[in-house]
Amino acid sequence: MADFGLGLKTDLLCSSAREFVFPTLHVHEKKMGLWEQLPILNDVGIGNLAGMVLALVSPQARMFAKWYQSFLDQAIANNTSESRGIFGPVIQSGQGAIKTPGHNRAQMIGEGAFSTFSSADAYGIMVSGFLHYLCHYPYVYEKLAKEIRSMYIPGEDIAWNSKLESSIYLRAVINEVMRLLPPACGVHWRECERAGVTIGPEGVPMTVGSDVGMSLFSLFRDGSLFRDPVRFWPERWIPGVLPEAEYCMAKKMFNPFLIGPRNCAGGHVAIMIASIAYAYIIVNYDFRLGPKRHTRRSHAWSNTSEEAGAELELRFESHYSIAGWKSGPFIQFRAR
Repeated sequence: MADFGLGLKTDLLCSSAREFVFPTLHVHEKKMGLWEQLPILNDVGIGNLAGMVLALVSPQARMFAKWYQSFLDQAIANNTSESRGIFGPVIQSGQGAIKTPGHNRAQMIGEGAFSTFSSADAYGIMVSGFLHYLCHYPYVYEKLAKEIRSMYIPGEDIAWNSKLESSIYLRAVINEVMRLLPPACGVHWRECERAGVTIGPEGVPMTVGSDVGMSLFSLFRDGSLFRDPVRFWPERWIPGVLPEAEYCMAKKMFNPFLIGPRNCAGGHVAIMIASIAYAYIIVNYDFRLGPKRHTRRSHAWSNTSEEAGAELELRFESHYSIAGWKSGPFIQFRAR
């Protein structure tokens, strides 16, 4: 994601820096979740204090601070004169390098770092969900493999184009992964800007200036909106499978990238990247669940264990925030 967003190669999969970068980001996501639910704590300076204390007591945090400063310096140097990634304009705005007023330096740092690291984790959980659910739902694996492998051969370059975009079942699988594992599963607060707004079936009135939010994780598992809500069933996104009214309601309520002026600007890019990644995996590899299984207790799972598909869910930690942290799934691959 750093390469795509900023034109930087972090090489974290091979670098020893991963040993302190990912654990520190994990702690940071927990803090973000707390500030998101109780922003007053950050407003009074608890966030800055926590960051200072963490740097004093944690060697990993100190190493991360040094690594992050280097990352930031490279991002600025790489994008000030010209954009080398989709977040280049954010850097240029913060540096005062464009005529139109935009981000100041502090906003540039916050927005650029948040977008890079959070979006990277979002793609991670989308790949985890893809592998997990296809291993647990063999008919989906076989159906998608038959379609995509008829379009590409192993080793062939897979790019986003009309050919890949035409795969209806691939898009259905992507939608179903995002429904059960929304890349941004936390509560996304929105401020009520006009009088007369009511919320919910009870019609609770909202005053101007009040904040309203709902977790996408909860919304996308609402049985009144989605049939068999925790069952992995991509066919629900194919026209003609469900009654028209039910299908239209599901489509209307499915907004994994949110709506309005603060929606995710990279939603279309996310679909492109997921399409390429899913197609690349299933064209070039056969895969199955490995012997090592996830046993750690998680924070997010189905409310009702008797629901169809509940026993096959991928459990993960959300920390009430943007990203979802997971251990696994553990997959065995065989090159085709």
